Amino acid sequence: MKRNDAKMVYDIPTFNRIFPFLMKRRCDALVYHTCEFDVTKTVEYIRAYNAKKPEFRLKFFYVFCAALMRTIAMRPELNRFIASYRYWQRDELSMNFVVKESFTDDAPETSNPLVFNPYMTLMEYAKVIDDYINKSRNLSEEDNFTDETISFFMHFPVWIISLVVRLARLLDRRGKAPSLLREADGLHTSVFVSNLGSIGIIGGSPQHHLYEWGTTSLFVTLGGLERKREFDEDGKVISSKETIKVGCTVDERITSGFYFVKSMIYFQELLNNPQLLEEIPELPPPTLTRRQYNAKRKAERKAKKLAEKEKRKASV
Repeated sequence: MKRNDAKMVYDIPTFNRIFPFLMKRRCDALVYHTCEFDVTKTVEYIRAYNAKKPEFRLKFFYVFCAALMRTIAMRPELNRFIASYRYWQRDELSMNFVVKESFTDDAPETSNPLVFNPYMTLMEYAKVIDDYINKSRNLSEEDNFTDETISFFMHFPVWIISLVVRLARLLDRRGKAPSLLREADGLHTSVFVSNLGSIGIIGGSPQHHLYEWGTTSLFVTLGGLERKREFDEDGKVISSKETIKVGCTVDERITSGFYFVKSMIYFQELLNNPQLLEEIPELPPPTLTRRQYNAKRKAERKAKKLAEKEKRKASV
């Protein structure tokens, strides 16, 4: 079985192989987790950079997204999804988030996937995101491909709309959906990010659900920056740090809790040392092909038999 957007993963622990059969839907395997990250050094890094008055100003959201995408690139199990009871490794590194034209109730929203090169550095990520936001806020209604496509289909009778959606879902489940469809809905990305801090939510970040439609297995929400201080008995400030709360929703079938926690630790390391994002990363090896996986299993069985043989000789 093949897909046009991912490669099948064969090197899966035996116990995990049963998960897609026990938890058939993404909503059956949701795990919610709220993290609080210390972003003091991130804020200092941004202030130091912008103090030089560069032509391009750096924003916290850009650094956050760059660190998130670097984490997914370096921790590739986060870039997986389940379809047709199988594990798939996404071919691309991508992200989706909603851009609101202005902060009014009736302002239009734009949402399209952004595809990144995993070897990109901080400023390359930042410029791609900044260009997309500026372009989205200047789009006319006629230029919004997603809205135009939906508006076109909504003119048809309900039974035709239902038939088209069912056909699209079938093609998507089998990995045959055209790239145009994946680009239109934005739910075929590595992660969906919701910047709730940009609309004034401070003090927390609610977790978002995952969608059954599409292949996105990770949803991240972030609230606003908060300054936390510690005081001594005399009321003097003894420490101060900038923090942010992040809500994560993940399909637990794609990876283990241990892997996810280590990924969050790596993400915090990037926020503590944003300069690491200026370097081109050395990515982990790609997922094994079926032939490579079979060769690995064969070598493991051979090594196991040899070890047992040596053990028997030693016991004689």
